[in-house]
Amino acid sequence: MVNKAQLIERAERASEDLFAWASFVAHTEFLWQDSALVTDADAWQSLWFELEIVNGLALAEWEEQGRPADWSASWRENYQQDARELAAELLALTA
Repeated sequence: MVNKAQLIERAERASEDLFAWASFVAHTEFLWQDSALVTDADAWQSLWFELEIVNGLALAEWEEQGRPADWSASWRENYQQDARELAAELLALTA
């Protein structure tokens, strides 16, 4: 499992780009099971679903655009702010 300091570090980097976000979403999927870290497992799972929606939409758009090597402008314009806000909300559910 991960401790809170490690989760904070990953959350801070999560919105940097599509791949950091996808990694963060994958990494946090089952953290709701860690009762020492997560204060409200139901809220975590519900919020995590929102992270996954952003992840799926962003990955689909990236694929539709031919998987460009540099997709940073689209990420910043369409997804980065939502990713920042969701990561912060997820951290608020930690002990």
